[in-house]
Amino acid sequence: MPRTSVNPILLVAILALSAPAVATEATPPAERPLPATLSLEEALRIARERAPDRAIADAAVATARSQIRTAGALPNPTAGFMAGWSSQCDQPGCNHPSFIATLGDQGALATLVTGQRGLAIDAAEQALRGAEAAQLDATRNLDFLVKQQFVNTAAAARAMRFARDEATLGQKTVDLAHRRYEAGAISDADVARLEILHMQMEQLADKAGQAFEQSRASLAQLLGVRGETVPFEVEPGPTATALPPPQLTGATLQSLVGAARSRRPDLAAARAQVEQARFQAALARRQVIPQFQLQAQYQQQGSPAGGWFTPPTASVGVSVPLPVFYQQQGQIGQADAGLVSAEASLAKVEAQLTADVASAFAAFQASGRTAQRAEQKLLPRSKDARDLVQIQYAKGAASLLDYLDAQRTHLTSEIDYLSALAAFWTSVFQLEQAIGASYLP
Repeated sequence: MPRTSVNPILLVAILALSAPAVATEATPPAERPLPATLSLEEALRIARERAPDRAIADAAVATARSQIRTAGALPNPTAGFMAGWSSQCDQPGCNHPSFIATLGDQGALATLVTGQRGLAIDAAEQALRGAEAAQLDATRNLDFLVKQQFVNTAAAARAMRFARDEATLGQKTVDLAHRRYEAGAISDADVARLEILHMQMEQLADKAGQAFEQSRASLAQLLGVRGETVPFEVEPGPTATALPPPQLTGATLQSLVGAARSRRPDLAAARAQVEQARFQAALARRQVIPQFQLQAQYQQQGSPAGGWFTPPTASVGVSVPLPVFYQQQGQIGQADAGLVSAEASLAKVEAQLTADVASAFAAFQASGRTAQRAEQKLLPRSKDARDLVQIQYAKGAASLLDYLDAQRTHLTSEIDYLSALAAFWTSVFQLEQAIGASYLP
């Protein structure tokens, strides 16, 4: 059996488990302590409550709802009243009181008749659909970050416990070696080699503990913990094994791409933006129609007792701006450009969606095979081999070199398995993110 080096492989593998995910800083409205044991479902609930991206998305939805009311609002009518007098002679009693009252609709009727109000409401409703889809998209991305960091933390915790157990076992082996050395059964060089292996295990345990603390701190940051992090454990649940979610059993790339097209919230948001841009373009053209305003006026000057200088007069009329010099060319051009941009953004999202699903599905298949092979075959066999050689070495039936090789192989296999397990579940969550679905929990 070839001999392998312990430190570089184990150290790189453990540090890879604890690579912190890109975290969004959260500001909870009222921070509550995390539970002593954190499940994935509980972690997602806490993150959704405290994440600032969700709060921003919620505010955008509220703004879009308000904009619908703004788009449907009719101009308030205007009313005016004037009172005065006019003098027709220098003698007392020749003054004539004057009254003028006006009323205008500010183009409210024109907004309804030309359909501009309806188009504005349609555009605002599409903006609301886009904001709601963006809200779901913020949750989709947040869930991926939390799930990814959760499995990294769970794997780091397992690596720490494994390294500590192996260090304890290594101490027992060193104690046995000292007794055998005193009995003259082994040389001082053999004892030194075992002591070096034990110290490497202790180094590994320390680094694994540090990796776990860093990974747990990154998870706490995602969950909105801003003060001192209270120690907590993670309950891996289904992520403790490489058994894939049942929803992905028998899945094909074609079926997953189809599911993504119907479920991805960013695609829904892009589609809503295209529809909004179309309504805005139609509204810009509709606004070329002159916005007429209805007007009514009542006027009198004088009085029945003193005589009418101007008898009571009522009149109605309409005011129409003449589109002689400008016909909304700028607004129409801007709206058309917005529509072209929205359609291009939709095409970009559709292309990105297909690439995301294909990449995530390929990673899911490859990492699944690797993790399941390690879990079901490689890891049990390496542990059995190490235990058997350890028994043989204790009885003097195996050499020290055989024991060292078996121990190093087992250490490498265990760490490689935990790394593969974390990579497998990360690929599952990437596939969830690419499709816009949630298979766990």
